[in-house]
Amino acid sequence: MPLAMMKAGEKARVLSVSGADTVKKHLGSLGVVAGTIVTVYQVANGSMIIGVHDSRLAINEDLARRIHVEAV
Repeated sequence: MPLAMMKAGEKARVLSVSGADTVKKHLGSLGVVAGTIVTVYQVANGSMIIGVHDSRLAINEDLARRIHVEAV
């Protein structure tokens, strides 16, 4: 399922990232790669604040739909 479907307080494991190579590289440089556990902290108007490792990232709905996850 896309990360965009997750709700605040849920955790998920990244399965894959779709899109252009530049998108994959950008998200990869932020630590969003297959196997990473992410925590959804806040969802507002389609945008999300997620926790990746020891950082928090703000991503828009388009990026959140490109990140495929499974709930943990």
